[in-house]
Amino acid sequence: MLSSADDEGTPADTTAVRDPTGARTATCPSSPAERVLLEWLEAHIKLQRLLDHHGVADWEHRSVYEFVAAHGRWFTPAVLPAQVRPLPERQCFANAMATEREHPHLAYTEGFAIAADSPEPTAHAWCTDADGYVSDPTWSQLGGGAYLGIALPSHLRPRAPLYRGVLEAPSSLFPLLRDGL
Repeated sequence: MLSSADDEGTPADTTAVRDPTGARTATCPSSPAERVLLEWLEAHIKLQRLLDHHGVADWEHRSVYEFVAAHGRWFTPAVLPAQVRPLPERQCFANAMATEREHPHLAYTEGFAIAADSPEPTAHAWCTDADGYVSDPTWSQLGGGAYLGIALPSHLRPRAPLYRGVLEAPSSLFPLLRDGL
């Protein structure tokens, strides 16, 4: 996403976000909220590189920001479907897992998002359908302005009873940073 031209010939000034299968998805943000999220992500990657230490030099990714930039894709904000119930705020990881269990056609997804009423991106979890539309039970009233994340494979998803974010917990994040997906 933030590198010079790749082996597929993507120019250095083009952002390319990939999904976990390696397919190229969005080549640039398509909304003001997505541009804000992308600028925030790039700033964090730049800062991380400035503060970098050599302990992770041989890792695939040096930070969660680089990981999401390399493997994430844009998802389309959507109104919460009538069959999906809203769940409590501030419990996005547990909410997304509960929603996926109730609606197996949806995929648990983690990454960064911007709530419609907020100027600041945050780590977040939501569900997505096969067409890339978001079902966000946590922000059902607010809605999200932008979602950049990874539909995680089932073996990487959070486990009961804590439902910590996979990209937040060192025990699950560090192996992903070290080895990639």
